[in-house]
This record gives sequence, C-alpha cells and structure tokens, in this order.
Amino acid sequence: MKRKVLIGTLGAALVFGGAFAVGAADNDNAKNEKTFLSTDKVEKIVLQEVDGVLQSIELEKELDKVMYEVDIEKNNVDYDLYIDAYSGEVYSVDRDDMDDDNDDNTNLSNGDQTNKNTISQADATTIAEKAVNGKVVEISKDEDDGFIKYEVELKTDRGEAEVEIDASTGKVLEVEWDD
Repeated sequence: MKRKVLIGTLGAALVFGGAFAVGAADNDNAKNEKTFLSTDKVEKIVLQEVDGVLQSIELEKELDKVMYEVDIEKNNVDYDLYIDAYSGEVYSVDRDDMDDDNDDNTNLSNGDQTNKNTISQADATTIAEKAVNGKVVEISKDEDDGFIKYEVELKTDRGEAEVEIDASTGKVLEVEWDD
C-alpha cells in the first residue's frame, strides 16, 4: 500500500514538474522573441547618420546576424549602411564616390515626374503591404525607361511577392508572386 502511494506521488510530481518546466520554457521563448525594426524606423535611423536621398532598404541574414543594408545617396556619393535589424545599432557606413556612375537616381525626370513629386518610401511600403498582405523585406526606388517606380519585395503567407508601384501616383503597377 505504501508502495502504491509512493509511486502515485512520484508520478504526480513528475507530471507537475514537467508541466512547470514546459511553461517556464514557453515564457522564456516569449521574452526572447524579437521583432524586426520597421522600415520607417530604419529610415529615421539611417537618415540621422547620413542625411541624403534614401535609395533602398534590404533585410539580410548573415550567419548569426540579421541586418538591414541601406543605400543612401548624398552629393553624388553613395553610402551603404549596415544596421542591426532588431536594435538599430549602426554596424558600418561604407562610402563610394559615384563620379563616373550614370545610374544617379536623384537626377531622374520624365516630364513632370521627378524625385521631388514622388510618394515617400514609407507610403510605398504601406501600399505594397496592403496589396499582398505581407511584410517588406526590400524596397528600392528605380528608373525604368524614364519612369520612376518603387520595387518592393515582401514575405507573405503565400511566399515571396514583388510589387511595383508608380512613384508619382502610388498606383500598383504589377504584382509578381514567387511561390
């Protein structure tokens, strides 16, 4: 009889102890779960570092680090900034003079479409996220046949998607799915 009570007590202790351990582990995972900085927050951080024209923001994963690579142009100089995707810590700022580079997006114009009358990158991000119900991974402003547009890559429940947006009107031009 004592043996049955002892075995029952030990069994109950193991079950409750296991449940407690699992609950504690779940709480630790919830505390350690990090979220990426939004592209709006990244934009604010990098423009404080280098005040110029934001060209692109790309989320990159390298070994044990997740970071944003951000391209900014200022006074015909291209800057590549690398910042921590969680904390916003600036890892490095690389400078590249573009004297002979003809891909200078700051001088793009087509009729009345110039960089001055285009939607912001934050607006393009919002439009793209609503169009495919996803999260932005990379965004860049590009010129195609004299036409300025945003090219936005997103992660969705369906896979990856690329959305092209007219930079002057905010109209979604194309959605391409990569299932």
